[in-house]
Amino acid sequence: MKLLRLFSLLAFLSLSTLIFTACEEDTDDPVTSDKPIPSAPTNLRATSISATEVLLKWDKSASHDSSWFAGYELTVTGGNPMTPIKIGKTDNYKVSGLQEGVVYTFTLKSVNSDNKTSTGSTSVTWSPASRFETDDIRMYVFESQNGSGLTIYGENNKPENLKASEKTKWHLGLDNRTTDSLFFGSASQIDIGTGTPTDKVEIADTYWETNTLDNIFETAALNTLNFAERRIDLLKLDNGQTGLAFVVRILRQGQTNYNYAKVLIERGSGGFLQGSGNDRYIKMKISYQKVAGVPYAKTSN
Repeated sequence: MKLLRLFSLLAFLSLSTLIFTACEEDTDDPVTSDKPIPSAPTNLRATSISATEVLLKWDKSASHDSSWFAGYELTVTGGNPMTPIKIGKTDNYKVSGLQEGVVYTFTLKSVNSDNKTSTGSTSVTWSPASRFETDDIRMYVFESQNGSGLTIYGENNKPENLKASEKTKWHLGLDNRTTDSLFFGSASQIDIGTGTPTDKVEIADTYWETNTLDNIFETAALNTLNFAERRIDLLKLDNGQTGLAFVVRILRQGQTNYNYAKVLIERGSGGFLQGSGNDRYIKMKISYQKVAGVPYAKTSN
């Protein structure tokens, strides 16, 4: 009986020592990551998909193809608080649940398989914008009974085709009266209609050859471009393949800040003028900010 008791006591002491030693080792020698810290992604840029969505694109981390590389972590500040977003191995991501008129800062880091993030990051400031891409966004030739003008902020705050008699409301206009020219531009620079436009409209001196607004990204706000009231001869810019995209800003009567928009003029199989006879027209897709002073409508790569 005594031997049994002594053996039990020794067994208890040995087990206690083992447990204590294990706990002491866990405390003094924490587990650490043996994976390298990934390099940061670069050149984060943005574009507005809708009034609640922004699409981000970036240049991949130099660590992207490593076996221990897990992806990216996106932080969004501005508006309602959002928890950091984990993103897999990709070079683009659509952020939803945003609010038009709110300016957000998007910051992106790289993450390894032990959830360690890069020391550096890349960021961009942007805001979502309304998008209109219906067949109804048109400006017609001078001979048409339809209008050669357009207001971006028409009925229900949507783009609207306007006739010559409504020139005071025009933002943009079309003039095809010269055989070898097709002028698109600020309403003040289009010599059609009567009256003076009440809103000041300027167009940037940069344009992009593209067939879709979805391929257009930017790293800076649109107000960094060079704007002026101008008209543009579309025929001189026609490459025979793609549409043309322009940045437009509008100073509405009584306002002190501009509204920014991106206007894509689509190219049909026969050129920018589509349709037939006296009802030929140019067709547009438009992304614009309804809120003034937020220069982040869709822009270019």
